[in-house]
Amino acid sequence: MSAGKFDFLVNVSEAAFQSMVIATIESFLVPGRAGKARRLTRQRETFGLLWGYETVTASKARCFNVEVAHVDTNAERGRSSVIPSKGLETVNKALPAYWPNLKFLGDFHSHPWTAREPWPKRPFLSESDRDSIENDAAYAQLDFRVALLLNIQKLRRKGSMMPSFTHDNTLEFRMNDLRMSLAAWVACPTKNDAKEPALYVIPRPVAVAQTKWKREPWHSKCRPMNDKRVWLNAPVHHFLTSLGD
Repeated sequence: MSAGKFDFLVNVSEAAFQSMVIATIESFLVPGRAGKARRLTRQRETFGLLWGYETVTASKARCFNVEVAHVDTNAERGRSSVIPSKGLETVNKALPAYWPNLKFLGDFHSHPWTAREPWPKRPFLSESDRDSIENDAAYAQLDFRVALLLNIQKLRRKGSMMPSFTHDNTLEFRMNDLRMSLAAWVACPTKNDAKEPALYVIPRPVAVAQTKWKREPWHSKCRPMNDKRVWLNAPVHHFLTSLGD
């Protein structure tokens, strides 16, 4: 797949990639308390915050460099949802004091899939994911720009596959008997109907996607953004090395 021209590049560092993958696997395989009954449950979602910096590529595309993925260990993790803790404000004050080169970029979370569920041919953010970004005034004020999603599913047998960028914004890979993918979205700053700061997430779901996003009145003025391309760059050399062993 040729990169061609893109408008936004999400560049994920190896350290951030490792943190997100490990957190996703841990929350998926290790039982933890979830739900009102607080029962031990596997295949839970996980959540964390992204930190890094912004640059501009030679082709004038905006590049969001994700250097740090901070796992929210106090998030309420369930099988079909995850509720972040209130730690964003605290971390946002503490981290720049020691690493002034880093700024808040966004968040990541995971979607667990059972063996019986069809693997999404194109990863998607749910409607609640979209709403939590586009209608959160605090995220707009904090310059939220990047949303990352990791899908994970346990297969019946171990195997290997070449890591593949299946779409502009998606990397798919295998880890023994776990099938995984990492996908990226960019939140563009705009205004809602009340003239308040808001965010518009791209790319939008395609016709074959497994979810539909609510269309709000202020979305109409954002339609030109639908043509903009988001490109993901994530480390694949680890998987290539493992395949060669």
